[in-house]
Amino acid sequence: MIQKSEEIREKNFKAFEKRYGFRPQIAANEDNDYRMELAKNGDPILFIKGATPDGSDLRMNSEYDPDYEAQRWCEKFEFINRRTTVLFFGFGAGYHLRALIRKMRPDTMFYVFEPQESLFSFICGFIDIVDLINDSRVSLFVNEKQRGLYVNSAMMDVVTFNSETEGIKTPFYVEDKQFLDSCEAVSGIMSGQRNYQRERGRASLRCRIYAWTHMRDAAILRDLRAVLPADIPAVIVSAGPSLSKNVDVLKKIKGHAFIMCSDRALGVLDAHGIEPDVVLSAEPVKDPSFLKYKVADNIPLLCSMQANSEAQELFRGRCIYFHALHYENELFGERVEADLEGLDLGGNVSGACFVACEKLGIKTIILIGQDMAYLDGKHHADDLESGGDDAKKSKIVELPGALGGTVISCGMWREFRDFFERRIKLNPELHVIDATEGGALIRGSEVKTLEEVADELSSETYNLPEMIRNIPRAQTEDEYKETVEELKAWCTDLDMIKKNASEITTLCEQLLKVCKYQDINDRKNKKKLDRLDNLRREIYLKTVNALLEEFWVEDVYSIPDYQFVIRTNEEAIPVFETAINYFSHLPENCDSLKETILEAINA
Repeated sequence: MIQKSEEIREKNFKAFEKRYGFRPQIAANEDNDYRMELAKNGDPILFIKGATPDGSDLRMNSEYDPDYEAQRWCEKFEFINRRTTVLFFGFGAGYHLRALIRKMRPDTMFYVFEPQESLFSFICGFIDIVDLINDSRVSLFVNEKQRGLYVNSAMMDVVTFNSETEGIKTPFYVEDKQFLDSCEAVSGIMSGQRNYQRERGRASLRCRIYAWTHMRDAAILRDLRAVLPADIPAVIVSAGPSLSKNVDVLKKIKGHAFIMCSDRALGVLDAHGIEPDVVLSAEPVKDPSFLKYKVADNIPLLCSMQANSEAQELFRGRCIYFHALHYENELFGERVEADLEGLDLGGNVSGACFVACEKLGIKTIILIGQDMAYLDGKHHADDLESGGDDAKKSKIVELPGALGGTVISCGMWREFRDFFERRIKLNPELHVIDATEGGALIRGSEVKTLEEVADELSSETYNLPEMIRNIPRAQTEDEYKETVEELKAWCTDLDMIKKNASEITTLCEQLLKVCKYQDINDRKNKKKLDRLDNLRREIYLKTVNALLEEFWVEDVYSIPDYQFVIRTNEEAIPVFETAINYFSHLPENCDSLKETILEAINA
């Protein structure tokens, strides 16, 4: 057996704390659970005590050469030549992770889910893993708090880079429900992103362009936050079927909290004569008729910049924009508080309400109508069929209920629930109260009745209509003219991208022939490869290229990686084929986007 070294552990822990902000916990009985020995080649090997069916110790690595064994294990995996995000289960002694790092592309990202913090701490006492701890491509999740953020971290990488994803498990690790659920969540997000761009991407951008050219008549979230009291609680009214049970209690809460209604729930409030303080809409293709109710005549629309442009027009002069991204930062500056790395709204308008509350600095959020489950066969509190088809297409599942027992839900709603739980974990300072009085349990929330909440809120009163009336416009006339000039400059950039794309296509066709009949590494190809890099760099530096990639190109999977990995002819062939397919179609995308921008300016 190998003797533990607290000196090595301290070295590992010091590096871990510097990067992740805490030290892993050491189990008091770690030596009763694990042991280390030397393999024949002198490398450490890990044993889990008493883990086999007959009660003997389970050896996790080769007794001859653990590193060679891990390399052989790696050979069974085949990866296409694209940037990849790996969801990796089980750190073990690190051999399998190291083997994958050597095998895969240098821009591969590894999100390592280790279910046993005690095992990771034990390994740190025997093997120097500082290089893995410090590796920017490797993110380690070793305790419960970290693992709660696993999906969010991996998701941001997948969404930002549109990468491939692979779920890989270290040998001998037992299946883990939390990791499997994480893989399913990331898979759902990937599928949703690709379907969204294909079905709604262009509509979303058209709605954003409408917002950009109407900022003179609108306000922004920062200015709404400035007029709201710092300690005001918010009620998010969603359209789940339980809303009908307690909606009238909102009359007691009116004036004692900030009532934010989702667009779908507005009809229910109208039927009960309840005017919310704001209504929120975020989807580009959602029917604006959900907003055509009397109770909405005098209230603002808190909306994503990509909310349906017809809805924006319906509330012209009363829109308050949020959900700004990096292109809005380019157009309007820091005042729009753009999320430069993207923003997860959970795929539903209630999720957008929750994020808006976070951005408003609200610390107490009350949820009502947030069922995420069927109630007596109903999917919404109103009697409209809209929205039911999406749920019916999704797999039926049972979820823990907020009032105990289980409720009948579906895979789509489970993803919505997972979103709320992620947001709660990401924001431990939030006090989230679930006053739905039914539906799925949201872990991390406090379950109460809406009557109890109303009693607790009755001591404070707010004149919200007066506060909201004082919000300034987002843009002056001169600032609008500056925006128009910037949009015209983007149209000029689109002309450059179109020209570059045509030359890139020609170069890739020439280099593809080289790969098939000669050697791509021949020095005579360097000039063409350098030219190819320079042309692509010019494209990637332009903000309008992000609009093409994130909204306008309908097949998001067709977009090539920014980094071309072409170490061999075999590697290079699919890279150039993908590039030819993409860049040959890019000029027509440039033309249509330019036409759309100019039409919006003229309108």
